[in-house]
Amino acid sequence: MHARVEEWIAAWNAHDAARAAQQMARDGLYRGPGQRMALHPHDLGAAMEAMVALFADYRFEAEPAVVAGGRAVIEWTLRATNTGPIKSGVAATGGTLHVQGVDVIHDGDGGFAQISRYYDQKGMFEQLGLQVIVQPHTQGPAVYGYSMQVSSGNMKRPGLVALTWIRARDEAERDRVRAHSSKIVHDFVAQPGFIGIVTGFAGDRGFTVTAWEDEAALSRALDQEHARAKQDFRSGDLSPGVWTSLWQPLKLNRMWTRCETCGQPNDVSDDARACAQCGAPLPPRPTYW
Repeated sequence: MHARVEEWIAAWNAHDAARAAQQMARDGLYRGPGQRMALHPHDLGAAMEAMVALFADYRFEAEPAVVAGGRAVIEWTLRATNTGPIKSGVAATGGTLHVQGVDVIHDGDGGFAQISRYYDQKGMFEQLGLQVIVQPHTQGPAVYGYSMQVSSGNMKRPGLVALTWIRARDEAERDRVRAHSSKIVHDFVAQPGFIGIVTGFAGDRGFTVTAWEDEAALSRALDQEHARAKQDFRSGDLSPGVWTSLWQPLKLNRMWTRCETCGQPNDVSDDARACAQCGAPLPPRPTYW
């Protein structure tokens, strides 16, 4: 069994799914943290292709297997560089991995009956510089999710705010929405008159809040990827529902920044550069959105 376990690891290092599948019984199963369900030998190809897409240079550095009867345990260290997008809308970070884990292998008739791979998936993502946020999907009336904020650096006051939401049936459709959104945000940032955006997903609902100098700037930006997303909704099957709206500010309050020297709050609405209390330089004034 030692030789076949070594061949199993060698096949993964060669990025050769067919070679790895040859070590498994016909009805053998492979389980790992990255798979939502157990995989049969013929499914290994897709799993390995997905790993290569993320980590083109991945390699397992394995210790000698410990074999007892028909069971083997092999410790390994995965070393890799993230060269491909983690998921739709999440670009490659270029981060490197040194993740430790184990494969627990049970032998069977004609090959391995079961391989279970264990490693710290949270630690792996954190090594790549990604956030791993632990929170509920729902809690009472609250629905949880994630968000992103992008500022253009435009320091002008908003003259128009756009609020939108779009629903997604499942994770695959959320990925489609995110794919459109990343391109839309790129278009917005390049558009004069754009101030900033906060966007995200909570449950099945994606949302955006964007700030603009005026409606003309928004209209110019909507002629690009946003128009393609609208077509995907109207003529395709994207999303079961969507809502958009435009709002004009009723009141814009003063903007305040705290002096880092004396702790005094300062009115920086007119871009004050020095603390009114101690005269120390103030941090740069933030954008409004």
